[in-house]
Amino acid sequence: MRKKDKKKKNQIKTYGILTIVVIILCFSLFLSLKSLQKQNNGYKIEDRVEDIEKAKEKAKEKGTIDYDVIGWLRVEGTNIDLPIVGYKETTTDYSKELENYAWNFDSTEKYHNKINIMGHNIMNLSKHPLLHKDYFQRFDDLMSFIYYDFAKENQYIQYTVDGKNYLYKIYAVGFEYAYKVETYENKELTEEEKKELIDQYKKDSLYQYDIDVTEKDDLISLMTCTRMFDDGNTRDFIVNARRVREKEETTKYKVEETKKYQEIKKMLEEEDYENEDA
Repeated sequence: MRKKDKKKKNQIKTYGILTIVVIILCFSLFLSLKSLQKQNNGYKIEDRVEDIEKAKEKAKEKGTIDYDVIGWLRVEGTNIDLPIVGYKETTTDYSKELENYAWNFDSTEKYHNKINIMGHNIMNLSKHPLLHKDYFQRFDDLMSFIYYDFAKENQYIQYTVDGKNYLYKIYAVGFEYAYKVETYENKELTEEEKKELIDQYKKDSLYQYDIDVTEKDDLISLMTCTRMFDDGNTRDFIVNARRVREKEETTKYKVEETKKYQEIKKMLEEEDYENEDA
């Protein structure tokens, strides 16, 4: 009788363990499917054509002639969701109604195979850039890409121009000497010119992105100023992306640190303190 009781207890124990294992496996499978579903959903474009028209109307109502709204920009994971202003050589200042703006060197609503957009970084010039502050209004939040954990989770840029929403995949993040940035114009580049830029951007990138980029792709670059270096040379922070190809998925892709990032990481760790709001 005792042997039977002992055998029964062992069976109950075994069934209990199996039940727990099955529950854990089911829960793990549920989480995996949920994560996969979220990933497969990918980045979703949000139409900004109407926002451009509203910004234009606002300019007319204010009687503003200092600027032309020509497009709209959104950057995943940041508060950058703002109008793009066309640059005019005669413009000395922009109206206060459009303090939250970015601009390029093109005053027309025209799509180009290489787009360069610039914006001010006024509130985030520290050697230890802040993340997602409510008072960031321009390109201050672009500095979030200096951190690997942020870069690997946010990989898309949306640019709206000429009545269409275009989506781009980030493939390189780095620094550019400011004097070079000032020469960037929005125009049609040859494949040779694009290849030269792609090679340089990837060479200087803080991260290696697991996506293919060729001279056949349309490109976009976002630039802002930074004060991370004390070498006397003014540099800008630059995020580069290429347009999503036809029928290409908009899921996340692998991002790895490069030697360039290790140099920046060391700078970020030089002082052990918690950033305080300016």
